[in-house]
Amino acid sequence: MTELILDEDEQDCLQELMNIAYGSATASITEILNADAELGIPRIKIINANELSAYLKEESEDNTPYFASVQQFNGKINGENLFIIDKSSAKNIALQFGLEEDEIDDNELYDIILEITNILSSATISKFSQELNAPVGFSPPSVDLLESIIKLDNRFSKDYKKIIIVSTDIHFEKENIKGQFLILTTDESILTIKTLLNKILDEL
Repeated sequence: MTELILDEDEQDCLQELMNIAYGSATASITEILNADAELGIPRIKIINANELSAYLKEESEDNTPYFASVQQFNGKINGENLFIIDKSSAKNIALQFGLEEDEIDDNELYDIILEITNILSSATISKFSQELNAPVGFSPPSVDLLESIIKLDNRFSKDYKKIIIVSTDIHFEKENIKGQFLILTTDESILTIKTLLNKILDEL
């Protein structure tokens, strides 16, 4: 499966493109929440699909309720965006949306997380696919509330052998909001991304 591994130049190029894409997402999320967001440097990793649960467990807090929102994208590149945010941070986002503490319930949080997922997905993937000249379309997102991140159904292993994870942390320090946004792509799309990255590298 060496063809599903990115070499150093390809990974550097991908990280640069994702920096641009996440910059677009930062601007969008900052405007919508009227708060200064910090998105961490994109982390890139290729893992076996059945290792995703273990990866998420390492990246998350134990015994903490999490919202996990998934949105598919399709085109030259196929995959899914995964937005993960703990319930406490989700409530703080609701406050930024102008809700009062006693107005916040799980249904309100579901709606807000879906909206944030749409914003992050459209801003990030649209910009990324534009840079690669590989347009994509989106399916409606779905969201689940999990009592722990290890409860995330690892259905990805049924569809993929390998997953390329491009993840970043989303942090609003003043508002005490933190989450993680992951882009998961199919095996075939890893090969497509490699081809498109090398086309960019050849043109440098």
